[in-house]
Amino acid sequence: MATSYEAAQAAIIERLSPEAARHCERVATVSARLAQRHGLDAEEARVAGLLHDWDRETPGAELLRRAERLGLPVTDTDRAVPYLLHGPVAAAEIREVFPELSDTAVEAIGAHTFGAPHMGALAMVVYIADVIEPGRTHDGVGLLRERAESAGLAEAFADTYAASVRHIVKRRKPIHPTTVDVWNTYVAGEGR
Repeated sequence: MATSYEAAQAAIIERLSPEAARHCERVATVSARLAQRHGLDAEEARVAGLLHDWDRETPGAELLRRAERLGLPVTDTDRAVPYLLHGPVAAAEIREVFPELSDTAVEAIGAHTFGAPHMGALAMVVYIADVIEPGRTHDGVGLLRERAESAGLAEAFADTYAASVRHIVKRRKPIHPTTVDVWNTYVAGEGR
């Protein structure tokens, strides 16, 4: 039996601030639409999109403690910007709350912060949806929304990821080592 949207929504509403919960609901809606466009299970995408920010509001020190307790790799970049761990930590913990959640949904939750080389289609969908959901107003989001609706999934992901990398560089933020691996995979065309 799959995790129901209603059960996931109730947990998100209880766990997150109203603003963060609304963001998750918008990501869920966009994820379902993109999944349907690309021949994926729209309901699975909707639930993964809803749960993607499970640990979004967990304090950085707590994310570091949980990551270490769970045996997740913790880089110097993670120590500098613990928020980056909210996806991987959530993916490692969420099965306790939703044991019936699919492996592809868990992968999507874990990969939404800095990606992963050779991401599955659902993970790409949730990543894109997180960047382009209607509440986002960053420069270039309109073009990314158009690409998400018109391009192939790998191409739309590569465009979205490139925009994310540009944003990190522009803001002079640390670049996660996995970001470099993902970038090199998609620039080289291996992930397409």
